[in-house]
Amino acid sequence: MTRDADTMRKEGWSEADIAQTLGTLRATFDRLPVGYFLSIPGMFHPDFSDAPLLSPLARPLGLTGSVPTERGHAIVGGYALAFFDRHVRGEVAPLLDAAPAPDVRLEVRRPPAPCRDGGM
Repeated sequence: MTRDADTMRKEGWSEADIAQTLGTLRATFDRLPVGYFLSIPGMFHPDFSDAPLLSPLARPLGLTGSVPTERGHAIVGGYALAFFDRHVRGEVAPLLDAAPAPDVRLEVRRPPAPCRDGGM
């Protein structure tokens, strides 16, 4: 999971750190035959934890992003559970196959489907 560069700048990241982090994440995803790349624009690093729930001052001080805390947690939790349902439990996980909500960016890379004609 990642954030857009504008969000990272607000957290004090240098341009070099942003470029390196985003480049590393993208390169890792690009070389995998199967994978998921999930991003939630507007979420800051603390938004992925319980920190925004601990202080009502987090948002007014600019320590959290624009995504409401409950919504961010629902997105992260939903995709994490769907991933484990599919890849650990071997269960159906419709969330991973559905079009993402407008506030979510999901890229999925699946293995090629087998040829039905025996490869001819």
